[in-house]
Amino acid sequence: MQSQCDPAFGKLSAEDVPALIYWLRSSQRSDLSGGAWFDTPTKDAALDIMASGWRAGPDRERVDLSLPVAWDALCTEDRSWGSQLHSWKFMDKPLQEFVGTQDLQFLEWCIERAVSWSERYTEQSTDNDIVWYNMALGQRALRLASLIHLGAHNGISRDNLAVLLRAANRHGREFLSDKSFNPRTNHGYFVAIGQTVLGTALEFLPAMRQVAELGRERLTLMASTQFLPDGGHSEHSPEYHRMLMRSFGLALDNGLIVEPEITGRLRKAADLLGWMIQPNGSLVPFGDTPYVDMTDGSHLPTASPGTNFLMSEGRTGQPLADHLAVFPESGYAFVRSPQPQTNQGHLGSSYLAFLAAFHGRAHKHADDLHFTWFDRGLEILVDGGRYGYGPLLPLDSPLRAQGFYYADRFRQYVESTMAHNTASADGRDHDRRRDPTGSGVGSCDESDGVFTLRGSAHHAGWSHHRTIRFEPGRGIRVTDDVQSTDAVKRDFRLWFNLNGQLDLIHHGEGKAAWSCPGSGWELELREYTQAALVPPVRGAESPLRGWRSVTDGSREAAWSVGLEVERTRHHVFQTTLSIRTL
Repeated sequence: MQSQCDPAFGKLSAEDVPALIYWLRSSQRSDLSGGAWFDTPTKDAALDIMASGWRAGPDRERVDLSLPVAWDALCTEDRSWGSQLHSWKFMDKPLQEFVGTQDLQFLEWCIERAVSWSERYTEQSTDNDIVWYNMALGQRALRLASLIHLGAHNGISRDNLAVLLRAANRHGREFLSDKSFNPRTNHGYFVAIGQTVLGTALEFLPAMRQVAELGRERLTLMASTQFLPDGGHSEHSPEYHRMLMRSFGLALDNGLIVEPEITGRLRKAADLLGWMIQPNGSLVPFGDTPYVDMTDGSHLPTASPGTNFLMSEGRTGQPLADHLAVFPESGYAFVRSPQPQTNQGHLGSSYLAFLAAFHGRAHKHADDLHFTWFDRGLEILVDGGRYGYGPLLPLDSPLRAQGFYYADRFRQYVESTMAHNTASADGRDHDRRRDPTGSGVGSCDESDGVFTLRGSAHHAGWSHHRTIRFEPGRGIRVTDDVQSTDAVKRDFRLWFNLNGQLDLIHHGEGKAAWSCPGSGWELELREYTQAALVPPVRGAESPLRGWRSVTDGSREAAWSVGLEVERTRHHVFQTTLSIRTL
């Protein structure tokens, strides 16, 4: 069939639509746009979303999507929320429900809102830059391709299909613009996969073939840059590692990526994902990672038997044999000991996760040489979390020079060095504007059940070398060697953040102790080099200190305690965190 739509994305004529419907229905190409692309952790049922509104998360208010939808007035106060709305994330559960039941009410609901959105934005201008922002563009294209395919096979009206095809043309024009594609962050992946799927699904249009070809080139580039040779995602965030690995895996399954080197990296990424799962089933919350339950049954099986074993809580896959894993290019090291061998006792493992890397600014918190610790069924040393994004800072804000993008002060806090278990100099956060240094993980080993992890980080004018000696179930000894490299005397502080469920017993003279209610054990922190104790606080407001965010938008009090030395060029902190059974 020769379409009257030329490579310049000319307008569809009324005569085109019946022929396009015929082509879609008769095409032998497998559907690249089905519900497997969509990742929907929300617990809201499809009928609840349709009747009562959509929520971007458990702490978000519902958004009324009754027709006519006031698109310009919705989700304007939060950039992340707006991106999810304009990427059509609200359609995922209804689309999946339609695929599973073939009940047309779910598909029709989605098509009606897609048509409403397209009539507003395809040919009309908008001041809202998030509408055609690259992340929303790429993710929306996947859903648009799905609606066109499903609608053509299930009696969509010609008028509605014409509206969606005009929207596809507009998406194609946006994809071919260089400004839509940023290969330096994961946003480039969503553009590449969105345009590849949409272009391939509509390849009978010459211009869309061009979109698909460019998409495949971009997709291969993104796979080779987003995942490092050892399988780690380059943006310091287990959640983005999980999300990108899942989507790249689907691209492999659909024949959109065929290069053996990329296939190998993605297999390694699947192995690494398992090490990112804490004994309580959640992802370790490094970088921009909220609480993600990896054992709730919503995650697709991976290419890694060990990861599948942990995600299924021992029902499928194979248990891991090693207790220590090091990923030298990515800058991760993990300990899980003992490894669970059955579907019982996963909470009984001790677990330590160590991050020693700076590959770039994307999703990177000020957390060089940060680590978390899970033991005795509890997260003991915790991370500040993600909190969400929110409004951007003004372009002229001095905070941007410190590496912050977002205006919310609590978001700035969870990104800060103070909210992580690491060292700072002169009260400043780690500089995330410096040139990337790559992995800083050093040699890591195990002897007689004791694990030793090493790493280093180099900052402007000072360096930090850390050695962690971990005895599962008993405690940790941390050696932190901080040194000025420019002969300037500095004030060095060491920060530890502990679970807010612990009860403070006492503190003073380089030590502090907490009890764990109902557990039969206590935790003692002790420093051996005469460093002064920064007294522990929990949930302090002014200034913010002693907090973490588990889910986006939530605040949970945690214990923050520090150790400091003043006006020195070199110091070696020696700190223990010991579990004492009562």
